[in-house]
Amino acid sequence: MFIDADNLNDPTALDHVLLSVRSLADRIVYRRAYGRAESLRAIEAVLWRHGVRPVANLIVDKTTTDSALVIDAVEAVCRNDIDVVAICSGDADFVPLAMWLRERRCRVLCFSLPQKIFANPESFYDEVVLIDVVSDSLPAPLSPQTPALEKRENAARKLPPAPAVDVRAKVKATPKIPAVKDLLKALPELSTRKPLHLSVAAKELRAAGLLSKTGSSTTLFQRYPAQFELLPSKQPNTVRYRG
Repeated sequence: MFIDADNLNDPTALDHVLLSVRSLADRIVYRRAYGRAESLRAIEAVLWRHGVRPVANLIVDKTTTDSALVIDAVEAVCRNDIDVVAICSGDADFVPLAMWLRERRCRVLCFSLPQKIFANPESFYDEVVLIDVVSDSLPAPLSPQTPALEKRENAARKLPPAPAVDVRAKVKATPKIPAVKDLLKALPELSTRKPLHLSVAAKELRAAGLLSKTGSSTTLFQRYPAQFELLPSKQPNTVRYRG
């Protein structure tokens, strides 16, 4: 898991992302966050809680966050048996990295805030998860189980108190799953049983309102394995109607 702290530096959203990723894997080998000192400081308590290693930028005129993250991600995949990589950033600068990881047969996930994601990210990532953080004008109540020990430990480490996690932070809603007949109506080319490129299919499905702006056509067709075949099986780029 590689976090661009200069891009995804909202502590509530990041805490939600880290909790979500922990539920997807038995073990997360790499947990690293890259960014300027002020960016890492803003999420310091969240990084500590989830055991994420902060990696500060070198002190140079140009920001080195992207380069450091890319180098470590490539090294990690080359040296270890890693099959899933999560990139926490909506920055398009990581598209070449995502494409390289997919060529290495890694499943690549993207976590981002809706207002910080580039256009058409699902073309480069296997799954895109957008986190909406709902702010509240009222202060969050303290948990009855918040121990004084946590405050003492934070003071000893000179860390700010952990931010309250907004339980309403959620994955952006996706449109209703369309029926097979709706897919065929939007993509009449599939009725010929000839393969159709997924990028073309995604464009037509969005125009028909059957796929969200950040939705994945691959994921959509995977819901109907009896009717649609994705080719090639490892890294599909076309879809064929089985009939």
